[in-house]
Amino acid sequence: MKKKIKWTVLFLALVLLAAGIIATWKNSHYLYIFGEYLGVNCNKVEVNTSSPENMKKIKLNELRTDDRVKFDQSLMLINKEHPLQDDFVPSLSEYKDTDVQLNKCLNQAYGELSEAVYEKTGSELFVSSSYRTQEEQQELYEEDPSTANIPGTSEHQSGLGLDVYVQYYAGFGFIKTDAGQFINSRCWEYGFIIRYPSYGKAKTDMKYEPWHIRYVGKPHAKVIYNNHLTLEEYIESLKNGVWYKVDNALISRQKADENGRLSLPDSFKSAVISPDNTGSYIITITGD
Repeated sequence: MKKKIKWTVLFLALVLLAAGIIATWKNSHYLYIFGEYLGVNCNKVEVNTSSPENMKKIKLNELRTDDRVKFDQSLMLINKEHPLQDDFVPSLSEYKDTDVQLNKCLNQAYGELSEAVYEKTGSELFVSSSYRTQEEQQELYEEDPSTANIPGTSEHQSGLGLDVYVQYYAGFGFIKTDAGQFINSRCWEYGFIIRYPSYGKAKTDMKYEPWHIRYVGKPHAKVIYNNHLTLEEYIESLKNGVWYKVDNALISRQKADENGRLSLPDSFKSAVISPDNTGSYIITITGD
């Protein structure tokens, strides 16, 4: 009888201990990272193939003068397998009234994300590293090649990647904050992704960096986050010449033909075209 009571007491103690651990972990960064690793927060986005009618082949130089079309660098894949070309020139702009240089395509989106972080968490978002020159990347690589990317393979050289933080919390400490968890779970709503997610090392060859965000644009960020993909996997999933539909957006990855032409619907409201740094362009058409 005494032995039975002893085991009952031990069982109850273990239950209380487990409850205490769960209560401590609830909404903590540990629980967040575990859930993010497993992808439990993802609501899969349907990506269906589409067959737009009345397609027309248009030369790139004509598209560049079309008021409906904007060319940017938002979907460039930059890694060891796809380094930046020697003649690459980033499209840069200064963020508001600061000396922070960002790629032009993300300037407005970062402002919206920063405002949302402050509104939802009360924390001001700061940028510790944005655009870097080839020389700056070379210096960082020489100082610590175990953490810095090889020059030419860093997103910072395009101005598309940003390292963000809040007061007192940078690096891995960032995910301990409400702002860090907001960024990691909702930055896709503003067109950003966590470029090196905890589940993506096999594809990115980079450890989890909860502070490194990358702009890709809203329809793409939505798919990447909710379908638990890396940027590498997403771009690989877009087969050349195929059109896809995501919500109200049409997306196609294409190589220009021998005459320098891409194929687009004869009638569209607006389009964004970005090189993907693998030899193709990614076309994103929104609106009617």
